[in-house]
Parts: sequence; structure tokens; C-alpha cells
Amino acid sequence: MSRTINRRAFLAHSAVLSAFALTGLPSRASAQSTLSAVEWGGDVVAAMKAIAAKQEAVAVNFSLFQGGAASVLPGIKAAWPRAPYDYVAGWEGSFSTMIKEDWLESITREQVPHLADIPSKVIMKDGAGAWKAVPRAVGGIYFGYRKDTSPLAVSSLDDLFSPQLKGKICWPGPTQCMMLQIVALALHEGGDERNMEPGWKAMKALAKTGNIARVATTDIEFSNSLSSGETSVGCFAEPGWAGVAKNFDVVPLTKQEGVPAFLYQSGFGVLKNRENTEETLRFINHCISPEMSALYAEIAGEAPLNVKAKMPDKLKHLSFSEDEMNKFVYIPDFDVVLGQQDAWAKRWENEIAPLL
Repeated sequence: MSRTINRRAFLAHSAVLSAFALTGLPSRASAQSTLSAVEWGGDVVAAMKAIAAKQEAVAVNFSLFQGGAASVLPGIKAAWPRAPYDYVAGWEGSFSTMIKEDWLESITREQVPHLADIPSKVIMKDGAGAWKAVPRAVGGIYFGYRKDTSPLAVSSLDDLFSPQLKGKICWPGPTQCMMLQIVALALHEGGDERNMEPGWKAMKALAKTGNIARVATTDIEFSNSLSSGETSVGCFAEPGWAGVAKNFDVVPLTKQEGVPAFLYQSGFGVLKNRENTEETLRFINHCISPEMSALYAEIAGEAPLNVKAKMPDKLKHLSFSEDEMNKFVYIPDFDVVLGQQDAWAKRWENEIAPLL
């Protein structure tokens, strides 16, 4: 399941008020109280129902997003200050909006003790530094290569410019990965998401090498390109890499110094003005325990953030200690990134696409 989202899709989801009509999926028949939550469908809600079944304190009535995580935002705004849920699942993009609207409770380790085992770097904060969401798991956007077909063991972004990789790179299109691939080039050249000129300069240079053979616009297109042998090196989100790794030996560059890895998280936002806040926080603490984090990883296919959780072998490249997080992972300002998607896409079409 991909949560890669561009600004057009983000705004489109937010505009659909009808998406607030959701399907309730009770997780237990009886308990002392019932929480109301909204989640992604498929493996994610299956994982959350399994986790809810591992405790007796509450029942959870799960509703499903009708679209992306942003699809519930208009409904929350329309109902405010009467919050319609006890918690809302989300990621950096949707949580950013909820923090700006001041819809979310502040969270502390005293309220959610298992936060002590989650790297504080990934916890979203408001302008005053208060923690505003509880992370549970991560996916990644990262560089890597297929070990058996790549003519070069890539160890630096400089390697992308090597003549050995002529026609061997699959690159994300402008609607994929939030264009963090160009942020990575900017970081490599001394810039960042606020100073993208070094990144665009490097992107133009890379386009001129002829090393990019395919511009992938979907997870499947990326997976097919590397799986067929058309290309061997690339940058994409976890679902695209997972499709290749099912059949081939992939080297993910998530812990390679000088090659930034980007993480996108899923987690819990606890809405204000609800009667069950304490029960919700206790349930969330249960969800991010080592045991439940491991269960979530096995079912949902996202890497647990609790450093004490057992990590499935297939997800170990997305497991980071606090030190590794600081060394290898770059957490961009998602407000800046999402706010620039249209402008960056236009620049791609005008300046990069003609060179490919």
C-alpha cells in the first residue's frame, strides 16, 4: 500500500466532503467503553483489529478512509468543535493540517509510556514543541539497486552520474515520492527543501547523462522496470521496492552515509473535545508496545518504530536506532515539500523532461 501523495491528490482528497461517509467496522462485541477511530483499509485495518483483539479494556469502532488520509479533514472541520473520532490515523501530510487547525491533543511520555522506545526525532510537534501525534510504523523512500544486474555497487549519489549506469536508472516521475529524490540531490549539493537550486542543477546534469532510461509514474511501473532488467538502479517508495525484492536481491541504501533516506510514518492523532481521551491514550500505548508493534509489522507490512519490537527480516532496512536515525534519515519540512509540489512539477516539465 503506497502512501506516496502529491499536493494535487492531497487537495483533491480534502475537497471531497462526501468522503466523510464511512463504514463502521467494530473490532469487539463488548467492552467497558467504545472508541471511534478512522483508519486505512486492507492490511492496515486488519492489523489494527488484531491488535484491538489483544486487549479487553475497550472496543474500537473502525471507520475507513474513502480515499487518502486527508479525506476526513473536511468532515472534521465541519463538525468542529465536536470531534467525530477519538483518534484519526494519519501521516505527516494530514497531521500537519490537523496541527495547524489545533485539533489534536498534546501527548507526553507519562500518558503514553511506550513513546520512550520510539525515536523522538520522528514525533510531530507544534510550534511550541509539544508532541502532537503518536508514530506507530514507517515506510521509506530511498535509493537502491538490484545487486545481480547493476554494473556498479552504488554507494554515493555521485555514482548516479557514472557512465557505467548509462540507461540503467529508473527515476520517479514528478507525481511520485513527493519529489524527495530531487531534495536528496539538493542535500548532496549543499541545499535542502527550502533551497532547491542545487538540486535542480544536479537534476539537469543527471538528465543529460543518459543514465535515466525510465521515468516511473506508478509503483508497478517502477517494479516492472527493475524486475524486467530494463533498469537496475533507482529511487522509489517502499511498495515499489517491495515488488522487486519479492524475486530479486535488492540492496537498499537506507543506511549508506551520504545517501539520505526519507521516512513517512503512520500514526495516531488524538482529537480534542472527546470524552474517551484517557482510554484512547491507553489503547494507543497498547498499540505501540513492542509486541503489538511487531504484530502490526507482520500484518500491515510497515516497519515498527518501537526499537524493542521484533523486526521482520523483510523490513530490517527500515529499522533505525536513535543514532542511525540521526545519521542516515532526513526528515524534511513536509509543509514546505507539500506546498511546493505544483511548482516543482511545473519545473520538472519545463526544465527536466525535455532533457530526457
